[in-house]
Amino acid sequence: MADLVKHYRQLLGIAKSWAMKSLPGWSDDSHADLLKRAGAKQVEGRYSATTLTLAQLHIALADYEKRGWPRKPFFADRKAGAAAKPKVVPPQIGHVFRLWGRLAKAGKVRDGGRPALLAWCGRQVGRELTELDAMSTDELQKAIEALKGWAARD
Repeated sequence: MADLVKHYRQLLGIAKSWAMKSLPGWSDDSHADLLKRAGAKQVEGRYSATTLTLAQLHIALADYEKRGWPRKPFFADRKAGAAAKPKVVPPQIGHVFRLWGRLAKAGKVRDGGRPALLAWCGRQVGRELTELDAMSTDELQKAIEALKGWAARD
C-alpha cells in the first residue's frame, strides 16, 4: 500500500509538471489549490501532497485528468503478460550508414552527417525522408548498391 501511495505522489508531481507546461496560467498556487480541494493539510505554511491519503491522491490525479493530463496506465500498451518487443531494424539500414561513413572518410562525400544521408536517400527514392525506416527493403538494397558503386569509382 505504501508503494502505491508513493507511486501516486510521483504521478502527482508528473501531472503538476505537465500542467505547468501545458495549461495557460497554471502556477504553484493553482497546484496548491488543487491539493487543498483534494483534502491536503498545511505543513510548514504550504499544502503538501504527503498529507493526502490514497483516496485523496486519486481525487487529485482525477482532477488533472479532467484538465487534459494524458495519464497512461502502466503497461497500458502491452498485452497482459506479454513482454515489450524491441523494434526490429533491418540490417540494410546499418549497412547504408557504414557505406556513407566510408564515403565521407574517403572524401567522396562532402557531408558525412545524417541529414545529408537522408537527403541523398530521399533523392534516390523520390520523396522526402525523415528516417531510413521509411524506406522499403528493396529501396534500401538499391541505395546500398548505388553507394557501393560510388565507393568503387575513382
